[in-house]
Amino acid sequence: MMDFSIFLLSLAGFASLLLAMPRHQTDWVGRKLSVRFGYTLRLSGFAALVLAFAIACVGFGWAYGAVVWFGWLTVAAALIVTAHTNRERIMRRTRR
Repeated sequence: MMDFSIFLLSLAGFASLLLAMPRHQTDWVGRKLSVRFGYTLRLSGFAALVLAFAIACVGFGWAYGAVVWFGWLTVAAALIVTAHTNRERIMRRTRR
């Protein structure tokens, strides 16, 4: 259960950081979001990554928790990059 929460927080953090960038906002949302909302997305993305690190360190200890956190961070980042790379295909399938 702890691994799953670390992964979900990492995934949510990277998704928030992706959507905080104006260039990617137009790709995914279709328009640029307000500067304040972009700042909120950036802040919540970093907060989710820090919370995932805290959960990993409390649950597994400092040494092993950092390794677990980096592992789930890598998996989450790879999924976000893959989703962004295949954005056209994903958007086509969801519009049907």
